[in-house]
Amino acid sequence: MKKTLETDIKINASPQTVWSVMDDLDRYPTWNPLVPEFSGRTTVGEVLHGTIVLNEIPPFPLTPTLLRVIGGRELRWITRKPGEIVTSGEHYFILKPKADGGTHLFHHETFESEAMEMIWPAVEASTLPVYLRMNEALKARAEALEQATPSLHPAVDDGIATGAASSGSILRCLCPVDPVEVRIDEAVLHNHLCGCSKCWKPAKARFAQLAIVPAGTLHVTSNAEKLNVVDPSQSIRRHACRECGTHMFGHVDDVDHHFYGAEFVHPELAIEGEAPPPEFAGFVSSLIEAGENPSNMRAIRNRLTKLGIPSYDVFSPELMDIIAWHKVKIERYAKH
Repeated sequence: MKKTLETDIKINASPQTVWSVMDDLDRYPTWNPLVPEFSGRTTVGEVLHGTIVLNEIPPFPLTPTLLRVIGGRELRWITRKPGEIVTSGEHYFILKPKADGGTHLFHHETFESEAMEMIWPAVEASTLPVYLRMNEALKARAEALEQATPSLHPAVDDGIATGAASSGSILRCLCPVDPVEVRIDEAVLHNHLCGCSKCWKPAKARFAQLAIVPAGTLHVTSNAEKLNVVDPSQSIRRHACRECGTHMFGHVDDVDHHFYGAEFVHPELAIEGEAPPPEFAGFVSSLIEAGENPSNMRAIRNRLTKLGIPSYDVFSPELMDIIAWHKVKIERYAKH
């Protein structure tokens, strides 16, 4: 015979954030009163290992098998215990998006036992209070994460984009002695933030700030011997100072590359001046690959929105259209 324990809660945070908290097993000890220890890979068919704490019962091992993992929408596992009073428990979480951007979480478990009618009051008494506490703890953590104000980059955190804007700007590396200096002869274009793992970022910055100047308008004026190419295998050859690691510019050698004819620079390295505001933030999801906790991503995107900076997981639509058309041109003229 089966019985289902049903709980639910409305959370003022997106399913993305709620899911990210639930899927981050390593941090369960910081907030989860029901399952304070959990480990394993959250993939269908995998067995997780942890500890479950119920009401007035000593903690005991939890080794469920994952049945469903639908990112942002459903997590379901089952624990089978042949020969015991409760022979199985199918535990599941369903996340339904709300019109206001929040989440309606349904947190249920279906228990199976031949003696269910007799033992149900005891099962409910031991599980329901802790399930409700977990719901409240999950709500508190997700809402706090989504309402945070994360830092992005020193040049934009205060709503001011500093850096090189005009002809003759000097970009300087961070060495206190004999710094590398680069002069740009024209104002920067396509100023933007980038979350990829290849671009150089100032200390504690989540994003890089990058812009473009036309090829031929950039000149290394001091200590060029300190520069080296960080990764020669990359299409954009990033030239960095050997001593402080600051990336000074990125150059493209491949004449068929969509950015051939442009040089990438970091405007905040300018000795003085003010750059135009960032037009967009690109490769935002790549922050996760660079070490960002997925639970922080919604707050990061919210922060970008408040600063008036559109966010994308590639370049801006304008640049992506230019790149796509460039590919068409390459293919078209290669046939002739």
